[in-house]
Amino acid sequence: MSIRRPTAPRRLLRLAVCLLAALPAAAQAFSCPALTRVGLSDLGYSSYRDGARFRGTSVAIAEELGRRTGCRIKLEWFPRGRLFVEFDAGRVDLAMASQRNAERERSGRFIPYATTRFELLLTKRGGGNYASLADFVAHGKGRLNLTRGVFYPPEAQQLLERLQRAGRLEYVNDYEVVFKKIIAGRADGTFAPPIIHLLHRRRLGLLDSMQAHAVSETPARLVGAFVSRASVARDARDAYADALYEMVADGTVQKIYERELGAEAGRQVFQNGVAEILATIRRPQRP
Repeated sequence: MSIRRPTAPRRLLRLAVCLLAALPAAAQAFSCPALTRVGLSDLGYSSYRDGARFRGTSVAIAEELGRRTGCRIKLEWFPRGRLFVEFDAGRVDLAMASQRNAERERSGRFIPYATTRFELLLTKRGGGNYASLADFVAHGKGRLNLTRGVFYPPEAQQLLERLQRAGRLEYVNDYEVVFKKIIAGRADGTFAPPIIHLLHRRRLGLLDSMQAHAVSETPARLVGAFVSRASVARDARDAYADALYEMVADGTVQKIYERELGAEAGRQVFQNGVAEILATIRRPQRP
């Protein structure tokens, strides 16, 4: 008995079905934007300039996101305060390394991929051993420089406003300026997470001359990307969320952090695991 072989058109059809089945679910379910504009700022190992290149965890995560979804991305650099003006106006599609807050969620969907915790960073001349930011505000003498456009928890923000009224706090455009002023003796410290201050301290030889204090007002918080509701269609926002979920679940994001920060510092970012990150990505989102 002869065996009937599939005709050439049928073989091609079967091959096409197999190839489609092998594609990521996100790639089958949506159309990529013509271009996804990714906003970056000076945030230490999260994003920094290396000559003409951009580097850091945010850069690596955005590039992997583009690879997994098949979407074309363009990295764009802004002062931190300016970035969210552009984002709110729909001229930036993804704002990286952002903390969740209600105001920004009006403009974009928050998709976490890591955690962060702010620390009070002081030079030896800033003195003291502070368990809380309130203790530093009440009893310290040091002056802080902070970067515009960074979101702080309400309890910490109120204390920072007290410092500003007392003439002990100044806002500048980016962290590079912050640390240049610290070296020049025009500031005694700043308020930043390790992913930001470690790069500047290593570059400027400040690892031994500055001390980081974990303060009670700033517990670990989720950090991630905001995806614009104005310029990115919902199916594309969902596809980006699915891809980031996979990147956290399969350990890709953790490996990126360990590569950029160093193994020990990278592991500390995820010392409490990733369950909260994954649960937050999967929660129902409003349109």
